[in-house]
Amino acid sequence: MAGLEIDTFGEVSLRGRGGTPFGAVSMALPPAANAEAMLQMAVSDFVPNSLMYHGHTIGLFNTRIDPSTPHFGAIMKTTCSLSSGTLFCLGDLFPTLRKLHANRKLSMIFNTVQAPVIQFKPSNAGGIHFSLLGKITIFLIDEISAKEEQVAEMSIEVTAQMKLRLSSNTVRPKISLHTIELKTLSPGILLQKELDDSVLLAREVLQRMVNDILKEGIPIPVHPLFRLNKPKVKVLNRALLLQTDFDLNERLLRQLTAADLRKRVI
Repeated sequence: MAGLEIDTFGEVSLRGRGGTPFGAVSMALPPAANAEAMLQMAVSDFVPNSLMYHGHTIGLFNTRIDPSTPHFGAIMKTTCSLSSGTLFCLGDLFPTLRKLHANRKLSMIFNTVQAPVIQFKPSNAGGIHFSLLGKITIFLIDEISAKEEQVAEMSIEVTAQMKLRLSSNTVRPKISLHTIELKTLSPGILLQKELDDSVLLAREVLQRMVNDILKEGIPIPVHPLFRLNKPKVKVLNRALLLQTDFDLNERLLRQLTAADLRKRVI
């Protein structure tokens, strides 16, 4: 069976100016990985890592949560009770903060300290591994002026495993958080023991939040001339292998051919 193999190299960068301070590892298509597939494409983990590096440099992953944030706004306060209509809030996780600043609304800002990292490994070597290091800053919100005062900081380190499902036009990732480590940077307000005790709940909340964001999937950038047919993905060492058949959009192909012929005639 004859075939055509094409190598290409590129990166994701801000305004196409390059500057990623690391490169891709050597890789190649596995020989005859699936003789039945019309198309095989291997993508190095350099592609998402260059995206995340440049995203980090412009604050792409920085996130703010405050009382107006859907799903989480109700818990952004130091004190809660049955009479207030909220049975759980951040003050329950951080009793010292609640004691020193009772009945205050809160906001939190997350910033990445360094670029997140994703590494592709075969399933028997751990699968797709993701790690993130960031900082969370907590602010008190003044009820009258709405001004915010920084009150505490903590670092957060997350490691996770990821699984992927494919359809003809969408990648649907699912995250399973492996570890979350919180370290206080304000020991007079956030006791380390309080952070250690809060990790289990934080893990569940964060995992649910991330998977809710990802549940709609990530569109696969495929030219409208092609439609992927039963795509499969396999995790290799430092790369993803996409194996698929594809159908041509015959109507669009005829339109493109006719347009080209008209140009030649003119």
